[in-house]
Amino acid sequence: MISVVSQPGVEYPAEGDCYSPSDAFPEYRFDHVASRPNAVYRMVRRLLEEHGLDEKKRDSPSWNPLGEFIPRGSKVFVLCNFVNHRRPRESRRGFHAKCIHGSVLRALLDYVLIATGEDGRVQFGNAPLQGCDWDRVLRETGAGAVADFYRGQGAPVEARDLRLYVTERTLLGRVASETRLDDADAVEIDLGGDSLLADLASPSGTGPGFRVSQYDPARTESFHAGSSHRYVVHRAVLDADVVISLSKLKTHEKVGITCGLKGFVGAVAHKDCLAHHRFGSNATGGDEYPASLRFLHPLSRFHDWTHRRDQAALVQGAAEIADHTFRRIMRVLGLQVAGAWHGNDTCWRMALDLARIVHHADREGRMHEGMTRTHLSLIDGMIAGEGDGPLAPSPVAAGTLLFSEDVAWGDRVACRLMGYPVEAIPLVGRAFEPLRYALPAARAEEVPIRLNGCHVAEAELEPCIGRPFRPPSGWRSQLPGGR
Repeated sequence: MISVVSQPGVEYPAEGDCYSPSDAFPEYRFDHVASRPNAVYRMVRRLLEEHGLDEKKRDSPSWNPLGEFIPRGSKVFVLCNFVNHRRPRESRRGFHAKCIHGSVLRALLDYVLIATGEDGRVQFGNAPLQGCDWDRVLRETGAGAVADFYRGQGAPVEARDLRLYVTERTLLGRVASETRLDDADAVEIDLGGDSLLADLASPSGTGPGFRVSQYDPARTESFHAGSSHRYVVHRAVLDADVVISLSKLKTHEKVGITCGLKGFVGAVAHKDCLAHHRFGSNATGGDEYPASLRFLHPLSRFHDWTHRRDQAALVQGAAEIADHTFRRIMRVLGLQVAGAWHGNDTCWRMALDLARIVHHADREGRMHEGMTRTHLSLIDGMIAGEGDGPLAPSPVAAGTLLFSEDVAWGDRVACRLMGYPVEAIPLVGRAFEPLRYALPAARAEEVPIRLNGCHVAEAELEPCIGRPFRPPSGWRSQLPGGR
């Protein structure tokens, strides 16, 4: 079942009031009520109502809409899209198009706490970019105010930064400091031949050259060497009985869209295990950029050399500044670098590997044929993002929220709401293939969809802003809205 509430033009409430509801709903468990209107809280509540959850008790103090998914005493992890703090000269609306907003998080967590009761434990967070300032992103999204509210109420809610490697960079791109945390929270899972990356093995026996920007390429290649495909997931996610994907409705330069499925990348503890692209152009077995840009090969080599991090400190710092400058110039010129185009055949595979791991791995990282935890998805499209997402999307006032009992089906409907054909987005389309560790979507031919309370067929869904979202520059030839 998927429910969508769409009221274009409705935006996030102003800061303050801890994003509490402006109405004392019968089921509301706290005394604090906002002094100003909070339309987002009302829309989240309506979303759960229209999903038909705990219908017999609706509008009563005992209404528990998430109770059928979250037993009392459960451990719940809300996997948020925080990605990065606000950049210099980035508008507030542009930032809100990039990261989930505290008002959506607060409304969701209120209903999670009703379900878990006093004996439950609720955590929220993800693994943002290595250089993200965690305290800033919590403050700027409003998630920090939400955490402070619950702390003051004695509620069992905690914010978690899942990164075990964090850097601080200067504005010029030089690494100013590094922090490495205890690997006790790291759980390694080897998918081996069941990894979707296994299909990219070179017939010559040489490695595919997997890369993730700003990490040592030797480390990344070591995670995906021979028949091994290892990922390092944070224990906090695997310890959960229920994982809720709280993602943004926005475009993504490497995979087309970033919603619930791409959000599983935020569950990792060491991001150098991620294969974002393969080195070089598609003319040489890579997918970093198209063959027409193969003249960028020396710059790719320089990026590799820079991030092997075995040079003298002075040379290292100068190389990082130069690499950062080169990449900024290439982006200004509109060149597709670091796998930011529709020919990237690596990133979607890595994201689906992680989605399958979080669905099928137990607390110790052992994979099981059946699902090991419950999954839900809530997509925040109040202010959505189009264009060059995920880091620099242009904001659109979509006024849309989506709730799904299946993450892949939620993303499928999100594609339609963005005006994109599902078959043009491998991340979503390939999630429906039956595999050994399949996602639930592969077992269902169709699910019911409710849009503003009315049943609709998938084919009847229209773009929520009246036109297709403008795609990233590297996808303009493949998706509507870019031609």
